Amino acid sequence: MPHAETIAPFELMINRTINAPRERVFRAWTEAAELDRWFSPDPNYTVRTSVDLRIGGAYSIEMRKPDGQIVGAHGVYKEIHRPDRLIFTWTSLSCGDTLVEDSLVTVEFFEVEGKTQITLTHQQFTTADIRDRHNHGWHACIDHLQEVL
Repeated sequence: MPHAETIAPFELMINRTINAPRERVFRAWTEAAELDRWFSPDPNYTVRTSVDLRIGGAYSIEMRKPDGQIVGAHGVYKEIHRPDRLIFTWTSLSCGDTLVEDSLVTVEFFEVEGKTQITLTHQQFTTADIRDRHNHGWHACIDHLQEVL
């Protein structure tokens, strides 16, 4: 009988409330100038993004650390429902090494009394370690978003 290796699906989910209107928070996730202001786990990183906000359009995020090392991510938009939901692929790079390739990120935006609840789900990690590293990074980025908005 042939042996089939099964990799358990690892995912993470983050719920956070941002003190800003939903349309404003959605723009922060979908406009390059906005992403440049907040999308990094460390405010000392220099961020440069590009966004082609359409189904099949690509985005890229380059974060340069103070020592010159580059980390980042890129992917393709799968769904765009303004201002309710974004779904995009995610390939993350860390100093030249690929950490995750073509995983899937869903960000949902819910209006709650003038604020916005974000539910971020990141699926298809291959290991718990990589999931946990991304969990830390996502929390730090969303903390930074909250400070900027």
